Amino acid sequence: MLLSSPSDTTSTSSSITPMIVTHSGQQLISIADISSAASMGVFYVHVEMAILDEFQDFCVLECSGCKQKKRTKDRKDFDCPKCNRKTSLVPRCSFQIDLIDNTATTTASISTELGEKLLSMIAEDIFDITCTKRQSLSLNRVHEMLSTKVFEIHLRKSSWSSSNTTTTTLSILSYMEKQHTPQSATDRTSKKIKPLEISEVEVMATTAAAAPSNAVGKFEPPTPTKKV
Repeated sequence: MLLSSPSDTTSTSSSITPMIVTHSGQQLISIADISSAASMGVFYVHVEMAILDEFQDFCVLECSGCKQKKRTKDRKDFDCPKCNRKTSLVPRCSFQIDLIDNTATTTASISTELGEKLLSMIAEDIFDITCTKRQSLSLNRVHEMLSTKVFEIHLRKSSWSSSNTTTTTLSILSYMEKQHTPQSATDRTSKKIKPLEISEVEVMATTAAAAPSNAVGKFEPPTPTKKV
């Protein structure tokens, strides 16, 4: 019993997951824990970000008065029932972005100035490209930037019900770039070693055979004779 006590104590203490906090003292949580958590609220995570859906509109139109989103791509003035007046629609940056850590991957929404900052574009230009011209945004620079960075993100988990269906969403409230390079970014961008093709092996063999026969050989000292 005395011998087993220290080992039991050690195994119990080592199984406790240490709490990781942000610089502001907020507890960090993994994406897997957020997805499985039943409670709504705000969370802090350290994750990589990626835009996997490149064919989304990246912006929406909303009422300039009440800010309510409208399901249209026509910017003409309309009578807003909530504002009780004729008003115009203005574009607002809004899109889906994927959050990745070593436990899981999830999708969150990012909008307004946060989205514009990430894309380095204003909402008017985004709407002109994706909705007016019906073109896709060029995201090569954004992909390259995101592939080498880790972010500390403040998330809100919320839910809403419609027609007996409950939908849970994640939205980014703020994000801040971390200073270290993510490990998985290296895995995504690293290139596999290419095996030699048969033609390359033949070239190497031909080159070796074509070496000059009078090349100076390596000097090897004579083996000393053993005395009887």
